Amino acid sequence: MFNLKGRADGFRLLLPKEFLYKDIEAKYAEILKQKKGFFVNPIDFLNESIQRVQVLGFTDGAFMDQRQTRTGTPTFNFNREEQNAFQYPSTEEAYRSPAPPIALTDKTLNIEFRHQLGYLNYFMIFENFWYMYSRDMRYSDMMHNIYVDIFDEIGQIYCKINLMDPMMNGMDMLSLDFTQPVAQSQSFKVEFKYSNFEFKFL
Repeated sequence: MFNLKGRADGFRLLLPKEFLYKDIEAKYAEILKQKKGFFVNPIDFLNESIQRVQVLGFTDGAFMDQRQTRTGTPTFNFNREEQNAFQYPSTEEAYRSPAPPIALTDKTLNIEFRHQLGYLNYFMIFENFWYMYSRDMRYSDMMHNIYVDIFDEIGQIYCKINLMDPMMNGMDMLSLDFTQPVAQSQSFKVEFKYSNFEFKFL
């Protein structure tokens, strides 16, 4: 039956501490300290601004094939020739994809952030990306997992999703809009790709 309670299920995604490299973390920790805001730890500042998450999903689980069919049995008599079979209509039939499920799963994680403190979190992630791709990185220094916790209506975790070896793949442009009464840019999205995943219900 329908749940008539107003509270919906929730989620929690916390970027791990190793998402930010030490030099970037130290730089923005000093900036946050000067801003005298509520958060002084850069990774906590980023996690607090997460608004929306998109994860899992799949495509191409079925493929369509056309087959020639007969809509009925033709009538034969001595004064009538049988119609060619190719003149009969064809139909499409759905078949299960031969590819394994992991190949059909969209291994993309989208995280939407709310702009904060003059787009500070945007530039923090942008500079972190440049730092990562401008240097030779050891695997031990890179982010290995991102966890997504799913909460039920009473706030208890009932599902945990583990995304393995995530890498930043894309980021929205910084959109500044003067057509509004107040110049604003509300949010931006960061796209990650990951190698594999697992989920379990607790």
